[in-house]
Order: sequence, then C-alpha cells, then structure tokens
Amino acid sequence: MHSENNMTMISLYCRCALATVLACLSAMQLAYAGNADLRWLEAPREPQAVAWAKEQTGITTSALSQKAIYPAVMAKLGAAMKASTPLADISLLGARAVRLQRDTSHPHGDLQVATRLADGTPGVWKSVLDIDALRKQEGKPYELHVPAMKDACLAPEYRYCLLSLSPDGTDETELREFDLLKGIFVSAGFRAPVSRLQATWLNREHILIAHNLNGSSRTAAGWPAAVRLWQRGTPLSAAPIVYQAKASDAIVVLSSMGEGAGARGIINRAQDYSTFELLLVDQAGKVAPLALPEKIKPFGLLATTKNQLIVQLAQSATINGVNEAAETIVSYHIGATLPQSQRARIVYRPANGEFINDDVFGFATTREQLFFVVSTGLAHSVKTAQVVANGWQVHDVLPAQHGVSLAVEGGDPVGTSVIVKSQGFLSAPTLSLLPYGKPATVIATEPDAFDAGGMLVETRQARSADGTLIDYYLVRSKKSAGNQATPTLMTGYGAFGITLSPGYLDAVVGGRAMKLWFDRGGALVLPAIRGGGERGEAWHQAAIREKRQRSYDDFIAVAEDLVQTGFTQPSRLGVFGTSNGGLLAATVGTQRPDLFGAVVSDVPLIDMLRFPEMGMGGAWTGEYGDPQDPAMAKVLAAYSPLHNIRDGVHYPPFLVTVATSDSRVGPGHARKLVARLHEVGAPAYLYEDAQGGHGVSDPLSRPELMAMRMTFFIDTLMRP
Repeated sequence: MHSENNMTMISLYCRCALATVLACLSAMQLAYAGNADLRWLEAPREPQAVAWAKEQTGITTSALSQKAIYPAVMAKLGAAMKASTPLADISLLGARAVRLQRDTSHPHGDLQVATRLADGTPGVWKSVLDIDALRKQEGKPYELHVPAMKDACLAPEYRYCLLSLSPDGTDETELREFDLLKGIFVSAGFRAPVSRLQATWLNREHILIAHNLNGSSRTAAGWPAAVRLWQRGTPLSAAPIVYQAKASDAIVVLSSMGEGAGARGIINRAQDYSTFELLLVDQAGKVAPLALPEKIKPFGLLATTKNQLIVQLAQSATINGVNEAAETIVSYHIGATLPQSQRARIVYRPANGEFINDDVFGFATTREQLFFVVSTGLAHSVKTAQVVANGWQVHDVLPAQHGVSLAVEGGDPVGTSVIVKSQGFLSAPTLSLLPYGKPATVIATEPDAFDAGGMLVETRQARSADGTLIDYYLVRSKKSAGNQATPTLMTGYGAFGITLSPGYLDAVVGGRAMKLWFDRGGALVLPAIRGGGERGEAWHQAAIREKRQRSYDDFIAVAEDLVQTGFTQPSRLGVFGTSNGGLLAATVGTQRPDLFGAVVSDVPLIDMLRFPEMGMGGAWTGEYGDPQDPAMAKVLAAYSPLHNIRDGVHYPPFLVTVATSDSRVGPGHARKLVARLHEVGAPAYLYEDAQGGHGVSDPLSRPELMAMRMTFFIDTLMRP
C-alpha cells in the first residue's frame, strides 16, 4: 500500500480501539476498499494492465506446462476429445431441425440443418455455416452466440434467422440476417455493427432491436435501454424508438411469439434479476404492459406457445382473485377477448417437496403444449400440460431416475414434439424426440468417454452452520470408500436461483478434462447449496444480499463432512467454479484456507465493493446488494475475497482464469485477486486469454488451458 493508505489504516485501528473487534475489522476492510493501488488492473484493455496480465500468463504457462505430467495430460485430453464428441443440442423448427455441432475439427462450431423425416426425427445433417471457416475467411475470431432458435428465426417458415456473431467471445455482438435454406448471409438483410444488442422478428420487413447506437441510453449494466422498430432497407439510426427502459434497470431482453399478422414482440424488462415487467409489442410497434406479477422466476419469461406466455411465481401473488403460492406456473393468453386481469390461468401448482427444475432447459413449449421438469429430492421427472376448456390439463410423461438429470429443449413451435436430454455424472447424454401423447424415440446417443463401471454416484447430506441440511452428490470410485486420502474436487454455484444438475463431463465440471481426474481415481462433489434453485425460490432467497454467507457456509459444511467422515483430507481437497462459482471458490478458499488444498477460480467476481463498476455488474445489486449502501458495504466486505486476504495466512495455491474480452464480469476481478495474493506472498497463477469472453475455459477451443488446469489439480492434490 501507499504510505497515506497505511496511515489511514493505522488511524482507523486506533479509533477502533474501544470498539468490538468485528466492527474494527469491518472498518479496516472498508478502508482497504478505498485503496486505489489495484484499480489500475480493472480496465480490460488498459495497456499497462494488459501487459501485466500477459506477463503473469507467461509465468503461469511456463510453470504449469513444464510440470512432468503436463505432456501426458495434454495428450490424453486431446485423445479424449477426438474419441468422443459431445452431443449438440437440437432445435426443432417445423420442417427443419438445427444444431451447432462442435468437435476438434470445428472447435467454434458448425451450424447444421436437417430436414425432418415423416416420424419427426432429423434426417441427414448439412453444414450451412462453418464458424471456423468464417473466422479464417474474414480474419476475425468469431464466436456464434446461439439464442433460442425459434426466436432467432422468422415463423412460420423458420428460414431467415438473426444471428449474433461475437468478434472475440465478448457479449458485444454483430447482428446478421442468415438464410438457413441457402446457407448464406442475406445480401440486403438486416445487419447491425458490434454492440451489446437484442433483436427479434416482428415480420419479414421489421425487427425489434435494442442497440448501443452512437452512445444511446443504457441500463445500469451497460445494455441498451431503447427498443427500436427497424424497417428493412432503412438506417438503424432512423428507426423510431418504441420503448425506453429506465437507466436503473438491469437489462431489456427481446423475444417474439406467433406468426404472420398475429406475431408479437415481447419485451422482458429486468428491473433487477428478481423483478420483471413483461410488455407486448404489436406489428405497428405499439407497446402494452401485461397484467402479470413482477416477482417471477428464474429470469422473467419462461416460454411461449401459440398464444400463451408462461411464467412462474417467485413469491405469492393474487391471480384471478385467488392468492397463489410461490413456484406456481401461470399462463397468460395474449389473444383472449377477456380483460387483461382475467387472462391469466394456473398451469400447475407444485406439491409439497416438488420444485420446478428452473435451469435453462427446465421448460419447453410446442404450438399448444408445455413440457417442464419437476424435481423431487434431486430426482427429475417430466410433465406436460395442454390447454383444455377450463384451463390446463397436466400429465406425467417421463418418470424420475436416481442420479439422472432430464432437460426439455428444442420444442417445435409449429408442432407437438420436444427434445428431451437425459444424462448423469456417469451416463452419457441421450437425445430423444418426445411427441405429445406418444412414446419417446431416441435420436442420438453420445459415445462413452470413460469406463464408468468401477464408479458410483451417492447422494449425501451435511449440516450447515445454522442447522440446515444440504444435499450433495458424490461421484467416486467404488474402491475409494473409507479411503481418507481420496483426491476430491468440489464445485458449485449458489446464486440467481440457478440449479446445477448431474451432467456428463459438461461445462459445469470442465468438460472432457474431468475424465483425466476420474481416470486417476479422483472424486467429484456437487452440493445443492442455498442461493441456487434446487429447493425453489425460497432456497434462492435464503442466501441473497445480507444472507449471502449462508451459501458459503453450506459449501464449507459439505467440505467438512467429507473430511470428518474420513473420505478425504484438506491437502487432497480442491475447489473450482465459474463466474459466481468463481466467487464461491475464491471465497471459501480465503475464508477456510485450512480446508482446501487447491483453488481454481474461473472468470470470477472478486472485489465485491466495486463489482458494479466492472462488466455488467450493475445488474446484480439485487442479488448481492449495493455497495453504495453503507450497511450492505459491510456485509460485502465481510466475505469479498479481495478484502479478506491477510498477511501471515497460509493460503492454498490458486489458479485464476479469465479472458481480456470478458465483458460480463470483466477481467479486473481475476487480475486483482492474483495481485493481492502476491502481495501477501501466497502462491497464485493467472491465465488470461485475449479471446473467449465469459466462456474462456473451454476444452475444444482452448485445450491447453484446460490441460494446465487439470495439471494444476493433479500435481497439487495427487502428490504421493
């Protein structure tokens, strides 16, 4: 620190002499928040900061790639990815099916289309847009941001699509109109320059677009606040503004529903990540708010059918004069002649112990049906709902299986079928076509990437600091029972009501790189901590803002249970996580350095007193609290990793990964964590890639990064 900052700290210490130790520490932490020594690392592309990050990345690359096991790890990871290609998610669009296939030949993706056969299954897949070839052709490192294809493509033909291309993986994208039938960008099509943007179709000649045009108004998170009605062939700057969000809002998300003259745009205005207003836009650009509660989950609008919007209550609300409990699924009929106040209908009321699986693929709709996943004791089942004379009729479709997660995706907006994805920690994914009222047909199965015959999945419980029981998955070798030194990795998320479910070498666990850990007898743990959605919205609300510490207490309780039951020991226990999970990993690593032997923090939040100043952090004050509020600043400082790193403490080694182009969280957090750990003499590596955005840690596009990450864990936690 500079000397003036040292004097400030000493002065505060003296003034706190008669106060409680806790209050004194809080004041000292807040004083450190004013220390500008590390703020020079925040600006993503500030030359001095970039130069420092490059130097640190060079040190990290040299150190980890020179480990004795690195060549073997890199070779085995490459072989694993070539031997078993992950299944691509499939979207059904009437007569067509669409997927973005990624493999070692196309690490950035190959957009493919298939004509559906008589039974509804996809026929032969044909490449229409090779992203890796486009990168070479145009000399730009494009990433295709794949939205919900039924929103990206114009109904009912679903031939013309609005594609978002990011030049380096950042959230800023370029909009281009694409012809799926011909496999070309439309020469006179809609095209908008790189920006944070949202866009959706109204008709063939008009789209709704929110774009940061010429410094136009922005939300607190830096997303465009103005929604324009843009006509083909006219300048974007001339497009009239039809809606203006507030500067204090988090983000405006655009989608659409219906077709032809009945098509409507949908504005999902996120005031924060827990309060939403839904508005409908007609063909002329007229905007009308809908009479729906604002406390809906998980991110506002869940799905749409031909003329129904589907939402889920985040807290109790009055629907048609009846008080309905939180978690209830509600529909809203946009074409009804009834008054707005009577257009809502109840779709499903979860029973006690039931929770709607509210992750990204928890809901899917066809033309007139809704499919959704229900969780009971961490076991998933699929239900379907159909509109009848008095509302909705619900049926069971697929029963639950222990340790297997189910997701519904790719619902056909003009048909009756959805794609169901089933997978587990030890079960390779299977995609099935599920028509309404008919049995499912398997259409694709991912090859096994490792021999799971000697492994098993357990569900255990640990008791958190306040007595709450926390379920967790333990994936282990059958031979590791009772082994007090089992190398074990833990991961989690615990925020925004997001549910992490069992997945087969998926992005949550780092993809195919986890195979190398399992092959060496390592175990994996995934706890259902508070802040997530595993137990509904109440589970989420139990660990937000001033209650955030509960999420970390839950995770720590599981780690302690693994040690106390003799399964592992701290020197063999590692933790990793991404985004908020990166914050989780860094927080437990700094709060309980005695409990973990290694920490990987990927694209993390770290400075919780300045997170609104970086990336789109301004959108997350509803989840974490506003550091401008003195009371919340004390809460945030109490766990903020940057402000709780102390001299004289023995910390486990950290590996922190990020991309310069990460505009969601921003690279400043990761840089500051490593710099602060270095200040106290703690071992810490930084790996910052120039490209990759918030998804930089990807085995297909960056196998060397994931090989170094696994080398770090194996070398640290599996030493004799």
